[in-house]
Amino acid sequence: MKFYVFLIALFGLVFAEVKSISREEVTKHRLGCLIQNPNASEYFVKILNFEYPDVPEVNAYMDCVAEKLGLVDLKTNQINVDGVAAFFSVDPNNAEDMDIIKNCVVKPEEEGLHVRSKCLCLLNTKLRDNLKKYLVEA
Repeated sequence: MKFYVFLIALFGLVFAEVKSISREEVTKHRLGCLIQNPNASEYFVKILNFEYPDVPEVNAYMDCVAEKLGLVDLKTNQINVDGVAAFFSVDPNNAEDMDIIKNCVVKPEEEGLHVRSKCLCLLNTKLRDNLKKYLVEA
């Protein structure tokens, strides 16, 4: 009996689906973080086009959004790799794309850096196209 419970649990892990992050959720957190970081508003058009100037206002804004989406815990500086995969619409079973994510976000030598550097690393890969669902449509 224990074997069957184990087998069912194993199949559950293998076939588990990571909760995707909706466009509405991203928009809500973007606006909330913009309110918390009003100085970032002058950069907001660039941010919407995935351009992130290296200024404190943008770094604080990006850290805020990433934390609210559950992509990072800023207190421990830990990245939620599965959350990043969900944000970039990557199947956790796709080893190639998961390796891209891990290579960009799991860098112990960069302790204390903002989310910006990790985000730019991901945006310089093929995963950038996966973010089209978050673009603002006119």
